Amino acid sequence: MIRRFSLAAVFLMTFALAPASLRAADALRFDAQPGSKVTIDGTSTVHDWKVESRIVGGFIELDPSFESDATLKSAKTPAKLEVTITVRSLKSGKKLMDSVMHDAMKAAAHPNIVYKLQSMTPKGTASASGPIEFDTQGTLAVAGVTKTNSMAVKMEKIEAGKLKFTGTTSVKMTDFGIQPPSPTGTFGLIKTGDDVTINFEWLAAKAAAKP
Repeated sequence: MIRRFSLAAVFLMTFALAPASLRAADALRFDAQPGSKVTIDGTSTVHDWKVESRIVGGFIELDPSFESDATLKSAKTPAKLEVTITVRSLKSGKKLMDSVMHDAMKAAAHPNIVYKLQSMTPKGTASASGPIEFDTQGTLAVAGVTKTNSMAVKMEKIEAGKLKFTGTTSVKMTDFGIQPPSPTGTFGLIKTGDDVTINFEWLAAKAAAKP
C-alpha cells in the first residue's frame, strides 16, 4: 500500500512539473545580431553630446504562440529578455571624453550595462506589416546600481525569423550613483547635465533548434 502511494505521488509530481519543463524547452529563442545599436544623448554647459555602442548582446525567449499571435496576448508564459552592453564599447569619437565617461560609469568594476525584462504588455493589435507597441517594465543595472525602468517598446518582424526592437527612455546619472562628469582643468566651468536619453535599435534572429 505504501509503495503504491509513493509511486502515485511520484507520478503526480512529475505530471505537475512537466508542463513548465515543456514550456521552457519549447520557447522561441531569438539571439542578438550585428546591426544593433544604442545611443545615449546628454547635455553640458558647452554643448550637447552623444555616445554610441554597436556591440549589443542578449536574447529574448517568447511563448510558442508568438508564431501565430505576435501581440503575445495568447501567451501562456511571459517573455524573458536580457540585453547586455559593454560600457567601454560606448564611444563619442573623442578619447578624452570616452575615458572620463568610462571612469564615471565605473567600467573597471562594473563592465556591463544589463537590462532584464519583467513584463511586456501589448498596447495594440497585430498588423500584417509594421511594429507592435508594448508597455514594458524591467530592471536596468548600471555602475553596480539596479533600478526599475518603464518604457514603450516597438517590436517588428522585419523578415523571416528576425525581429527588430526600438525604444527610448530617460534616466538620471545620479540615480545610478554616477556623478555627472566635469573635466579636470576647467575649474568647474564645464558641467554635464544629469539627465540622459537612451535610444536603442536591437536586432535579434531566431536561434537554431537544438537537436
